[in-house]
Amino acid sequence: MALTFSVSTVNGTTYDISCSEADTVHALRINLETNHIEVPEACYLKLFHGAEVLADTVLVKELDPTQPIFAVNARETRVEALLEAAGSYWGYKELLKKAPSTEGDHVKIVKGIPSILAVLEDMGGRKPEVEHLKMSGDGMEMSSVNGYLLLPSISAAVLEKDFSKVVFSIQLNSNAYNQGLGVVLKEPASMQSDVDESGIPKFVYNGFGLSDKKNSNAIKFHPGMGGGQLRVEGAGGFNNKDMGYTPANWTESGKAFHTFQVTIGTDGKNLLKVTSTRGEVFEIGWENTLTDGKFTPSLHAWLDMGGSRNPLVIGEISLEVHLRP
Repeated sequence: MALTFSVSTVNGTTYDISCSEADTVHALRINLETNHIEVPEACYLKLFHGAEVLADTVLVKELDPTQPIFAVNARETRVEALLEAAGSYWGYKELLKKAPSTEGDHVKIVKGIPSILAVLEDMGGRKPEVEHLKMSGDGMEMSSVNGYLLLPSISAAVLEKDFSKVVFSIQLNSNAYNQGLGVVLKEPASMQSDVDESGIPKFVYNGFGLSDKKNSNAIKFHPGMGGGQLRVEGAGGFNNKDMGYTPANWTESGKAFHTFQVTIGTDGKNLLKVTSTRGEVFEIGWENTLTDGKFTPSLHAWLDMGGSRNPLVIGEISLEVHLRP
């Protein structure tokens, strides 16, 4: 059976591309590059379907042919291209689909989330060469001054319901001192769905650049520093707060993790619960809308000023999705 997709470019040109159900997005992209769209040297063609960047391995039969596809030229490295498309990685959808339920089938508990390095390797077919991020015997070590993606924005479409809130659980610690560290949450592209005068959504590339002006919150604390001095940067956030105890750093704790449990609600009400390596608990809330109930926020590791001597160490990540009745 043939499927026809309408593909639009940022200059307003539209192409109707026919594919078979057995084709992947790779075949669709090659058709465009070969017959319709010139791709400059050192660039690649990026395809958006709704708010998702499409990975080459996605089967076209999984796409909605009534929804337009947007094609843009992007000047990025192989790893960056994979990171952009990670939200459409099949493994995340399978984990959501097969996740056990609680509370009358309204809460999906997603454990065993693979590291972003494992996802990139599976998507690209080889181990990625990633600067400032590596696996060690203790966890994943991140030393980039710009942070790094841990979990992309994921669509809840496979659950056939919207959600009211999503809960991230992240293990982390470091020997870094006086360097704010923790996680950053960014709103999904679906919340930037307003369009320009040409009808192109604002999350789509214009030329070679993608706007990074996304609503976000950075949650940072300071292991080994008196009171922990935890803060939330961004809309609705607050300056350093005394946690009531001093969270042990990586060495002092015997290489143990603190756990950040971050609840993000569609109503804009968010809650952070920190459980220390010794069992102390600190909770605090703030307000900022970071999800639309259709896509989760993306989750990023953060370490102020970076540094490979005392990297941020990340352990297990899990997810709870609270579905609307």
